[in-house]
Amino acid sequence: MLIQHYPTADLTAELKPAPALTSTGRAWSGAVVNLHDWESGGHVVSPALDHDVLAMRVSGTVRLTQMRDGRTHTATVGCGNVTLHPRGMESRWQWDRPGGILLMRMPPALLQQAAEEITRAPRAATELQNCFGRKDLLVERIAQQFAAELRAPAHPAQAYIAQALSHALAAHLVCRFNAHGVQPQRQPNGLHPRVLQRLHDYVQAHMHDAIDLQALADVAHVSRFHFARLFRHSTGMSAMAYLETQRMQRAVELMRRGDLPLGEIALLAGYTEQSYFTKRFRLHHGMTPTAYLQRLRSRHPPG
Repeated sequence: MLIQHYPTADLTAELKPAPALTSTGRAWSGAVVNLHDWESGGHVVSPALDHDVLAMRVSGTVRLTQMRDGRTHTATVGCGNVTLHPRGMESRWQWDRPGGILLMRMPPALLQQAAEEITRAPRAATELQNCFGRKDLLVERIAQQFAAELRAPAHPAQAYIAQALSHALAAHLVCRFNAHGVQPQRQPNGLHPRVLQRLHDYVQAHMHDAIDLQALADVAHVSRFHFARLFRHSTGMSAMAYLETQRMQRAVELMRRGDLPLGEIALLAGYTEQSYFTKRFRLHHGMTPTAYLQRLRSRHPPG
């Protein structure tokens, strides 16, 4: 799996008590995500950090006070309210009731990469603005998906999902909250047919491997931040949906050969866990791989 990691000095800094759920220790890249669930009101002092922290309230309605840079902000906040704590500045927080928040700690290198690839300019400035108790629909949806993955058991696609969510969030923060402003570079509407053929050939040749968006973007010679949009514009589907369609077609082709066990078919189609392969196959074909194979054999009995 081609998962890119972004070093930073203190992304694992945690509030006390320890979070109820955390991405630390999981095979995730990008944002470090912690879910805190406080049973009462409280207060906390956050030191000047080397990374930006985005917080969204996921339960409870509280009276929240933020003290930073000699200024005090107070508001009643509920589920979906977003607060951005920029790096490099100490702050104090106080709340009066129980409730839960999701913290998303953003690696500076990821934000820098997003700014450079969006603007197509090296060393593009990234300095996020303070944001207190705001509503942002895209951030809310990304945070909800992060929370859902934290609550779910680990599964083979989780690292891909966390990576995609982190990059989407980084791009949005750079465009929406960058103090220096961002002028995105105009991109072509779609991928050239030769590039699409090259992608198809790559997928066919590496079907048994783990393939992520970065690998496909590298084949297309465009940034990961633009690849997903260009691919969807060209094909009418997401790159990951296309990849899974190709994996399912390969699995069916191998089943029709009739000489391989299902476990090996799953591996050759790019699924390391047969249970996950079975789940995805049922979603696409309306039956399990075993039932599909039995139907094939009934239609074409040996001999």
